[in-house]
Amino acid sequence: MWLATFFFTVLAGAAAVGAAVLDTDRQRWAATGLAAAAAGLTLVLLAVLRRRQRAARAALDAREREFERQVRSHQHQLVERETQWRERDEARSAAVERALEHLLRVRLPAVLAGSPVPSTPRDPLLDDRTAGLVDGILAEATSALKRSDEREESLRLAVVALSRRVQTAAHSIQEQVSLMAERHQHDPDVVESSMRVDHAAAQQARHAQSLAVLCGEWPGQQWQEPLAMVDVVRAASARILAYQRVEVSGDQDVAVAAEVVEPVIHLVAELLANATQSSPPATSVPVTVRRVQRGAVIEIDDGGIGMDDHRLEQARETVSGRRAVGLGELGEIPQTGLAVVGHYVRRHGFRADLSESPYGGLRAVVLIPSKVVETVDPPEAVVMRPPVAVAAPAVAPEPAAEPEPGPRPVEAEPVDPASGVTLPRRRSRRGEAVSAAPEAAEPVVSASEPTPEQAGSWMGAFLSGGQTGTGPGPEGSH
Repeated sequence: MWLATFFFTVLAGAAAVGAAVLDTDRQRWAATGLAAAAAGLTLVLLAVLRRRQRAARAALDAREREFERQVRSHQHQLVERETQWRERDEARSAAVERALEHLLRVRLPAVLAGSPVPSTPRDPLLDDRTAGLVDGILAEATSALKRSDEREESLRLAVVALSRRVQTAAHSIQEQVSLMAERHQHDPDVVESSMRVDHAAAQQARHAQSLAVLCGEWPGQQWQEPLAMVDVVRAASARILAYQRVEVSGDQDVAVAAEVVEPVIHLVAELLANATQSSPPATSVPVTVRRVQRGAVIEIDDGGIGMDDHRLEQARETVSGRRAVGLGELGEIPQTGLAVVGHYVRRHGFRADLSESPYGGLRAVVLIPSKVVETVDPPEAVVMRPPVAVAAPAVAPEPAAEPEPGPRPVEAEPVDPASGVTLPRRRSRRGEAVSAAPEAAEPVVSASEPTPEQAGSWMGAFLSGGQTGTGPGPEGSH
């Protein structure tokens, strides 16, 4: 445009110069007209060109505005799509979280409890791949639990087998020392040594029995007749170290049914072991037996220092059976006593609790339900039974009070029979109660001191008391 304007301007100028140079008027007017025409054409051309320029600029501005509009539209679309993607991702993440929470709170607990496992709730936002991964996690957990259960079952069977072997060995030792005491019943030293071995074997059998019970096995021994609860306590005391310190009193005619005699003996033995270990060595452990409206109660008090509130609450949870304790929870120094009590409570419907004792330590209370509580003749009603084979206690002097035990009460020094003091009384070789007849008979004070042969004969009869046939005994050794 500017080039055309320049051309017409030059042309007009040339016409003007030509008009000035020419001499004639005609030629001058022609040149002037030419110049004027060129100038007019130039102005017209300039107007046209300017109009086109404005149109082109307007078109350019319109295109720029359209471009900006499109840019803004695209930006808005991008923001909307980004928002949609973000919301979709958040929704999918929430769906995955719901699936994982359902896995954690519902499906995995069902696997651990052995219950039917529900499927993952279908969610349209949860794709098949993610659902498959969640199911894969559950499958791995189930497989790991199965392997763990198999290992635990193998361990349980191994522990049960070993505990049964130990029980069998302990009972065999008791049988052998009983026979030895019978053969040498006139030798007090042999009889007393036999008693010590028998007592140690009884404790060994109790520890093995505890392991078997915690593994879910039956205690082992089967009783054929009910047993008075006072005799249950005496039988239990024969299975602990400090048996001499146990003092039992209470109703003589209340008994437990035959099917729970062994569980109650074992339960009471564990509580007595804890009580004697917690009490000072020179103190006794009183045990009271009495009938109540809902059955029968055994109360055991110790004179120890008790427990703080936290430990006492934990012990109560265990002994009441509310918290089951497995082998893996016994610790590096296994404490099986309360765990065994809790196991029997759950299995047989007993009730047990711990509280502060008036003696300063703890009081253990065991309630035997009335459905397994029976009534037996008190000892006074059966004093006319035929005497046992060896009636040494009827002619021996009344045993003097047992000496105060030292730090190791069970390891008392042998007593000289000539001194007039007999050896401490023991239960029969496997925890059976001593027959009622000798216990009920009034001791007769002899005018002369017993001979060693008499004392040995009495000890032999005491050690083999379960073989006299006057009281109930367990059937089988394990």
